[in-house]
Amino acid sequence: MKKNLSITDIAKLANVSPTTVSRVFRADGYVKEETKHQILRVAQEHGYKPRPYKKRASPAAHGTVVGIVVPDIGNPFFQQILRAIVAVLEQHGIETVICDTNEDPNREIRSLSLLKQLNVAGIIIAPASENAEYNCSFLKDLHEKGMPVIMLDRDVKGIGLSGVFQNSYDGAYNAVDTLLRMGHQRIAIVAGPITSKPGLDRMVGYMDALKARDIAVRQEYILYGDFKTESGYALTRQLLQEHPKVTAIFSSNNLMSIGALQAIREKRLSIPEDISFISYGSLTPFHINPSGTITELSEPTELMGHECAQLMLEKMSASRKKDFHIAKRVSFDTTLYLHGSEAYPANRMPVL
Repeated sequence: MKKNLSITDIAKLANVSPTTVSRVFRADGYVKEETKHQILRVAQEHGYKPRPYKKRASPAAHGTVVGIVVPDIGNPFFQQILRAIVAVLEQHGIETVICDTNEDPNREIRSLSLLKQLNVAGIIIAPASENAEYNCSFLKDLHEKGMPVIMLDRDVKGIGLSGVFQNSYDGAYNAVDTLLRMGHQRIAIVAGPITSKPGLDRMVGYMDALKARDIAVRQEYILYGDFKTESGYALTRQLLQEHPKVTAIFSSNNLMSIGALQAIREKRLSIPEDISFISYGSLTPFHINPSGTITELSEPTELMGHECAQLMLEKMSASRKKDFHIAKRVSFDTTLYLHGSEAYPANRMPVL
């Protein structure tokens, strides 16, 4: 019998989404009876026992507002998380104010100052940088004065706040290891900003996967982007011009993947005949991968948003100071979907 199954494992076995499995075990939201029975049957057959979920009492009073701060509201990754957060909070009569910082710490602090002036009941934030000292101090002060602050996908140093994250390191490691198993050795990464937890974790996952197979980490194959489409395009264009022997590219987020794929097309290269590619983050929302050939890491956006809202409700409901200050940190796994773009290029000679 398999031990330590996750919700994602049960979802795969039952051929449903992780969100549907979560709804069944939480008894939260509508699920068709036949689907519910299928999930419970699979769980019983594999000895899966979900952790007990408690219905949290709603802390909301009329007019309660929670602020949400994200670095790029145009990114479907954050859009999907926001929809899930808003849906849960609305069920408890809580309204939301959403701020977009455009990856700018200065704009972020202005947003936080505004939310403080509005006297919001709590803040959910994906910070632009975990090293912006003034912003970190601002969040720490809010937390110490009793305002619930929940980290979303990204973190800040030295506070230990509750938060919801994804296992970026394992996702990146698995993606790069897959390329290595396909025969690649010259693998480039379009990295995100290493001042953010996802950017750093994905970079380390890339390097550790290479080291585990005794492949040297080549600095010229590491391209530092900013999680924006433009950087993915410019960096990939430069890479293809200066290092044509690269056989595979791992892009650290969906927006940079869009730019990278544009640069590859302009170079008149085909995937995977001429070069291989893996995207961290789904490209489906952008309608640029109609044939479904790009291998990608799917992020658990709905689960992250749902859990983020639940953590906020928990903090808002905490009756004891001790409970309020205990940090609860939840991490979800990503799922690697192989669609063929990871294969070693047929038009390339194997590396000797």
